[in-house]
Amino acid sequence: MKRKGIKEFILRVLLAASPLALFLALYVVLDPFGVVHRYDGVSVHPGDSLERIPNKRYVAVEGLKYHGLERHYDSFIFGSSLSTNFTVRQWGRHLPDSAHIYHFTAGAEPLEGIRDELRYLFDNGQDVRHVLLVMEEEMFRRPKRYREMPYVPHYEVYRDPELFLYSLWPSLVADKLVPDGKMQPVPISGHDEETNEDRNDAKDSLILADPDSYFSTMPWLVEMQALPNPMPLVITGDSEALLREIAAMLKEHHVDYCIIIPPRFRTQGLLPLDRAVLSEIMGTRHVHDFSWDSVLVHDLHSYYDGMHILIHRCTELIDRSYQEQELPLQYPDEWQKTINNDTQ
Repeated sequence: MKRKGIKEFILRVLLAASPLALFLALYVVLDPFGVVHRYDGVSVHPGDSLERIPNKRYVAVEGLKYHGLERHYDSFIFGSSLSTNFTVRQWGRHLPDSAHIYHFTAGAEPLEGIRDELRYLFDNGQDVRHVLLVMEEEMFRRPKRYREMPYVPHYEVYRDPELFLYSLWPSLVADKLVPDGKMQPVPISGHDEETNEDRNDAKDSLILADPDSYFSTMPWLVEMQALPNPMPLVITGDSEALLREIAAMLKEHHVDYCIIIPPRFRTQGLLPLDRAVLSEIMGTRHVHDFSWDSVLVHDLHSYYDGMHILIHRCTELIDRSYQEQELPLQYPDEWQKTINNDTQ
C-alpha cells in the first residue's frame, strides 16, 4: 500500500512538471534569443523586434571572440551609447592603415565596465595598440551601475564574486536582446557585425534634411531654454580610483589612447577641478573636453535627442582632438561666480 502511494506521488510530480519540461525542451531546440546554441556571429537577425534593445555588453564579447580569430583586432572604442557615432571609419583615418578596429560600446556604460573590459582584453593576451574612450559626466557621477542595468555584463568579463550568478544571466537564461519597457523602439540603418557598430546614417540624413519636422515630436527639447545650475564635483572616490586603474593599464601596455568628452544640449559640462583631476590622471595631452563647446551645447540640430550627437559632429570632435584644435572654455555668465568659488 505504501509503495503504491509513492508511485502515485511520483506520477503526480511528473505530470505537474511536464509543462515546464516541455517549455525548457522547446526553448533549447528553438533558442529564440540565440544564447543556447553556439554564437553565429550575428547579433541582429532579420525580423528582430526593434522594441528589444541589444545587450551590447554580452554581444560585444561574443562578437570579439567570434570575429577576432580572423580580424586580429588591435584598436578599440569604449563608451556608453554616446560613443555609438564615433565611428570606426572616421576614427580609423587617424590610425595606421593596418589598424583593425572593434567598437566596445554599451548602453549607459559605467567606468567600472570600461575597466573590466580593458582588463579582460589584456588578461586574454589581446593586442591593444589604440584606444578611443568616449566619456561623459554621468560615468564619473555613477561609476558603478551594474546592479541597476538591464544590460548585464558577460560572465567572462565581470569578476565580482557577489554578483557571479547575476553576471551569468545573459548566457544561461536571458538573451542578447533585453526588453526595456522604458524606451521606444530605436531604428538603426544597419549593424556591422565585424566591428560591432550600429549605423545611423539614415537618421542623420532625416535630421539634416528637415530638422524642424524631426524635433516636432520632442517639444520639451525645443522649449528648453536655460542651462541647469552648476552641479558639484563628480570625479571623487570610486570614479577617481577607477580612472587610475584604467590609466595604469593603458600606460603599462603602452597603448596610444585618446579621451573625448562630448557635449549635451543645454547641459552642464565638466567643472574646472574635475577636468584638472581627469587630466592629471590620464595625461593632459590625452584629454579632449568638448562638454562646454559654445556651438554644440546650444545647437539642438546637432543631436538625435539632446544627448546623442550626429555622426558628422562626432567626426568633427575626433578631428579636432587629433589636430589639437580645442577652443578655450566658455562658461555661461550666470555660472561664473559659482565656478570661481569652486576653484578657490
